[in-house]
Amino acid sequence: TIKSFFEEYNTLVNSMDAAYNADSSSGYEPLTDDEKDEMSDTEIASWEKKIKDSLLRRDSTLESITEAFTSSMSTTYTIDGENYNLSSFGIDTLGYFLSADNEKHAYHIDGNSEDSTVSDNTDKLRAAIENDPDTVTSFFTQLAGGLYDNLFEKMKTTKYNSSLKSSLKLYNDKQMQSEYDDYTEKIAEQEQKITDMEDYYYNKFSAMETAQGFE
Repeated sequence: TIKSFFEEYNTLVNSMDAAYNADSSSGYEPLTDDEKDEMSDTEIASWEKKIKDSLLRRDSTLESITEAFTSSMSTTYTIDGENYNLSSFGIDTLGYFLSADNEKHAYHIDGNSEDSTVSDNTDKLRAAIENDPDTVTSFFTQLAGGLYDNLFEKMKTTKYNSSLKSSLKLYNDKQMQSEYDDYTEKIAEQEQKITDMEDYYYNKFSAMETAQGFE
């Protein structure tokens, strides 16, 4: 169960790091229909992927969530007068210099035969489960609770941001919807102006052609 938890945790936190550290898409503007006509489907897909992959680059909200994860996972809990953290059970990150790109927040379990980076290390977790399962259970229960509380705090609205964000949302969804509606309205207004201008010139030239016909 613990291995499965960390496998899922690592997948999540690695994807968050990859999104945050994505390469810049500077110079990659959305393609127009004319530009797409001059490109192959593969080229279009590659171009659009470049833009999508960079959408959360250096995103402050994503950074804040990652910090909440890091803080929760490094917390020390006291059980029966003894202090425990993940390293007490042989679970830790590889460190800044040994970790692969976008895997610096991933955790490894010493002695895990499926993880070549730590498979030769002493299996402290298994020994703890066999010798003192109650402490292991208590620690991971508190760890999961702390992680949940930190994330809930990030998703909670306050009197200062309730007009911008709904409860249990990480991003300012209300603000984003409001801005989207404003842009949609502005686009509709400009489209109407273009239509009115087209009608004006159409009627004007139509009248001129009619006048020339009478001449």
